[in-house]
Amino acid sequence: MTEIIKYFDCFAGIGGFSCAAEQIKNHKFKFKCVAYCEIDKQAQAFYEKAHNLKNVQKIDDVKKIRTSKNPNGLLVTDFDMLFAGFPCQSFSNVGYRKGLDDERGQLFLYLLDILDYYHPKYFVFENVQKLSTIKRGKLLSEMEIALQEIGPGYHLHTWDLLASDYGLPQKRYRIFFCGIRRDLSERKDLNEPPKVDLNNAKYPTTWHLLEKGEVDSRHYIPEKTRKTVLYKNPKWEGDVNIDNAIARPITATMSKWHRANQDNYFSETYIKSGNPYIRPQVDLETERIRRITPLEGFRLQGFPDSYAAIAEELKLSFTAQYRLIGNALP
Repeated sequence: MTEIIKYFDCFAGIGGFSCAAEQIKNHKFKFKCVAYCEIDKQAQAFYEKAHNLKNVQKIDDVKKIRTSKNPNGLLVTDFDMLFAGFPCQSFSNVGYRKGLDDERGQLFLYLLDILDYYHPKYFVFENVQKLSTIKRGKLLSEMEIALQEIGPGYHLHTWDLLASDYGLPQKRYRIFFCGIRRDLSERKDLNEPPKVDLNNAKYPTTWHLLEKGEVDSRHYIPEKTRKTVLYKNPKWEGDVNIDNAIARPITATMSKWHRANQDNYFSETYIKSGNPYIRPQVDLETERIRRITPLEGFRLQGFPDSYAAIAEELKLSFTAQYRLIGNALP
């Protein structure tokens, strides 16, 4: 008999965890979303379209959830598993790694409250690799201890994973916290997920996921910027982080004095890369350069092409699409 694992998708975004759960093929168990929490209205609309939700509880703010500290809050429907890609801006380079001193970083504490109150069987949380370097690793250690000791207690497994090892052609490291309630089993070390040979992946390199032929003219950079980007001078080249481009963080080779715009998404000047993880599309005859299209962004994050159609149906601007893609779990 197939076991149904009911999950609560917290800080859901457009549904990276749900998309992954839907792709798992296993005759022993099946995932079912029973509740999700997301504060962004556009992400909410996208999530519901993408995952065809029926009879699923929607919560628009994690602070409204009933816990021991908030006894009058909304009671989450019964769930077995908690997914959460908790906001990472305060832990990333672009957030200056303020960690739990930042309000967004403190949202992790709400996850602890949920574990303490609802005692789910399992949880999987995700965040940026930089989290492990804050306060020389002390913050990560404190978080791991808290996750193990909260509520009924959990066996915890922490993995530092690279997206390109699992079929996505991007250099994006992420930390995953995987917990199993202690009363369910004796502690056993879980093996890391088996790596995927990129040669067997759907898109072995970024080049393979690019749209073919002409794309919307708005994606091409202006002529003046093109000349600047193509100008070569070895003394200006180095490794920099394009943290809030399409997939934070992607390291690319480009002129050091180029900076991604502070609106968090594609700068007109940022792409000059020999790195296969973020190779730009260039028309060899005209030397026209463009940014990654939303469809390519969805592919880069591992989402199906149907997500681009959903974005069009919702009439989302390019800026909105890049924001949702960039915030998504790969």
